[in-house]
Amino acid sequence: MFVQKNYRIQRIAKILYKEITKIILYKLNNPNIGIITISKVLISNDLHYVKVFITSLNKNNINQINFSIKPLTQATNYIKYHINKHVLLKKVRHIIFLSDNTLLKSIKVINLINNIKY
Repeated sequence: MFVQKNYRIQRIAKILYKEITKIILYKLNNPNIGIITISKVLISNDLHYVKVFITSLNKNNINQINFSIKPLTQATNYIKYHINKHVLLKKVRHIIFLSDNTLLKSIKVINLINNIKY
């Protein structure tokens, strides 16, 4: 469902990545979000669902990243309003924020490799 093979969908994903980043940085004034990074945006083929994967460099626990997701999910209508205002995509119906755990997993692997004694 979220396979990004179509070039048009990839371009829309890049545009949504930029717009959602601008909205989070400049429009949302919620201190509970913290410092987050959008790592990936995936769009369904029918443009109805958008998955936004977020990660944080200063958070070292998955629960703390999920704590940042809660205010973002509460602001989805606000984000959709600004997307429809600037990007003119009226098909986006659902925005889902998910945590991207690849950074945390890679840090754990690096720590395990560093702790190996020769």
